[in-house]
Amino acid sequence: MKILHFSDSHIGYSTYNKLDENGYNQREVDIQNSFSQIIDFAIREKPDLVLHSGDLFDTVRPTNRAISFAMEEILRLSEVGIPLVMIAGNHEAPRLRETGSVFRLFEHIESVFPVYRSQLETLKFGELKVHALPHCIDKDTFDEQLKKLKPDKKFKHNIAMLHAGVAGLSVFKTGEFNEQLAQSGNLSKDFDYIALGHYHDHCEVTANAVYAGSTERLGFGEVGQNKGFVMLDLESGKWKFHTIDIREMQDIGPIKCQGLKSQDIMEAIDKKLARVQPDGKIIRLKLIDVSSSEYHLLDTGNLKKRMKESLHFEIKAELTSSEQAISSGESVFDSLEKEFAGYIEQKAVEGIDKEALRTRGLEYIEKAGGDS
Repeated sequence: MKILHFSDSHIGYSTYNKLDENGYNQREVDIQNSFSQIIDFAIREKPDLVLHSGDLFDTVRPTNRAISFAMEEILRLSEVGIPLVMIAGNHEAPRLRETGSVFRLFEHIESVFPVYRSQLETLKFGELKVHALPHCIDKDTFDEQLKKLKPDKKFKHNIAMLHAGVAGLSVFKTGEFNEQLAQSGNLSKDFDYIALGHYHDHCEVTANAVYAGSTERLGFGEVGQNKGFVMLDLESGKWKFHTIDIREMQDIGPIKCQGLKSQDIMEAIDKKLARVQPDGKIIRLKLIDVSSSEYHLLDTGNLKKRMKESLHFEIKAELTSSEQAISSGESVFDSLEKEFAGYIEQKAVEGIDKEALRTRGLEYIEKAGGDS
């Protein structure tokens, strides 16, 4: 029995100002492309079951475009008869029990099994039993449900699904305020496989517990991480990580600037950038121990022009210990409207129409003169 495991797709995520030829945020499109690659693989290779371990969407209330895309891709699996089990992650889990979940939209699709009600649910596929625990709204509920996560000896195979951080000899977490954290000792060694979600770097936590990782890089903290999915052979117990093609993200530096004048720093930057091919990449230049006075003498405008073929270029300057850090890039110097819209999109707002809040806020910003 072949199982495909992937996670943390964050459909609907968008950042930076670049649009594609159709006028859509390019990073949002990148996120969609990475998801489609995995669906393409599944349709081609026909695993017996697909597991998605949470954070299908980036927000509790995704946009219509994000929902429409996810629905189309999931229907592709359904139409060829490949069952999909997907659990809710912390990004799409409502904070109040009475708030509806977007996962309800998928309940009536054939061969699709969404698990999102803040409690452990089990599903049977022949000799396999899947124990699916979505993100829980509070720690007490999570701890209570985690205690129930035990294999059923009546079945030949048992797989657990979990969206949480894990603490043991190492700690695997993101630091988000609403994440749940399990102790590695609570993950039974008797499961054939534990499909983990939440931590974005693919890694093996224990002999039978694996984070598939996110399907795209969602920040410079993920530079160098390969993205993809896991294929598991239940009969042999062996699994393999498969990488997918995603946009390149590059961290240049760091350049140590202590005691250097602006012209010396620019020369060091020139040497670094001379070896960079910016085409379509997401690039960050790191300067450390730079004084504020020398930083502000740098010709950052010219640097951005040199990197104009990149999807995004920014400069992160870590000032001397007596000064604060400066970050220069599109993500920092977006318009006030963009910053406000992004903030509202990322925040969970219960009991309020988020789109109406966004619209009203943008109206106020416009009346106040925007960035001026």
